[in-house]
Amino acid sequence: MSFQEFYKCVNDGIKRDIKSRRLKMRVSVDEFSVLSEKYFKNLNDDDLTFKIVVNEGDKNTILFILRSFFNLYVELKKSHILVYKNFPNKFILLKEVNKSNHHFTPKTFKKGTIMYSVSPSYSSTNRMNGVPLWEDLETIKGTELIPSVQINYDYIAIYNESFN
Repeated sequence: MSFQEFYKCVNDGIKRDIKSRRLKMRVSVDEFSVLSEKYFKNLNDDDLTFKIVVNEGDKNTILFILRSFFNLYVELKKSHILVYKNFPNKFILLKEVNKSNHHFTPKTFKKGTIMYSVSPSYSSTNRMNGVPLWEDLETIKGTELIPSVQINYDYIAIYNESFN
């Protein structure tokens, strides 16, 4: 999904419920309509990010809609949620990622490593917790697959040249 699809759904509504068996979450057509009216109706299509102040009771549902269903990059701030219309391509690790804090990682990634956003080859990423990333964009020899590992949100920041 993309921001354009999200924007269309906010304005036109969704045709069926949004649900995830793995996450045990469900947002009905009517609930999406109510949340859209409450939080998303005043979106400006021109801005690169938008900020929403969300009631604590709605926060998990809003994150599920934005992160899991529409695959948008969302940062949680103290007083609001910041949503990026374009998913960032590069991230920097704020902390070391290893087997003790990400038991599924195939190797250790040092703090400060530049990581690239990749589409996971298998649907194994829980976008409520993290993003599929890898240290380069090289394919696995003999395939068209790029490896990825889920890195949790509190371990990453969007990379920009000011980190150098």
